[in-house]
Amino acid sequence: MDLSLRWLAGADVPAIEALVRANRPLFSDEECRTAIEMIEEALAEPDAEDRYQFLVAESAGRVVAYSCFGTIPLTKGTFDLYWIAVHPDHHAHGVGKALLERSEREIALQGGRIVVVETSSRSEYEKTRRFYEKTMGYETAAWIKDFYKPGDDKVIYVKYV
Repeated sequence: MDLSLRWLAGADVPAIEALVRANRPLFSDEECRTAIEMIEEALAEPDAEDRYQFLVAESAGRVVAYSCFGTIPLTKGTFDLYWIAVHPDHHAHGVGKALLERSEREIALQGGRIVVVETSSRSEYEKTRRFYEKTMGYETAAWIKDFYKPGDDKVIYVKYV
């Protein structure tokens, strides 16, 4: 697979919206809206100090994945990975791994020391949790019971870069 990674461009918004929506029902409609709002906010204020940053993965001229990360206010070198989403047609092809490795490199270049990832304990997120743990080497830092709603815990991962 030919894969290129680059920073977000305004023209990417419709493709990313389609990509996020293609991951329903894993992502709820509310999560899809939030993902697009974050992109629109970053594009509206590209010079904001604590802006969301986006990397896009393209294959054959088509957006197939993206990541969103940014600094955590009041910390020195700690970043949140807010989103990483891969179009279902490209799951299990190394796209997410390549994109997250590049995101981690960008974070380190910006003085990042720690990457924090939050995800759900729902069974639908089992592959996601395995990806962070086994493929990418993230450590479970916390597990908060019933965080999102009863029966849906928040799982927090960290990696030192």
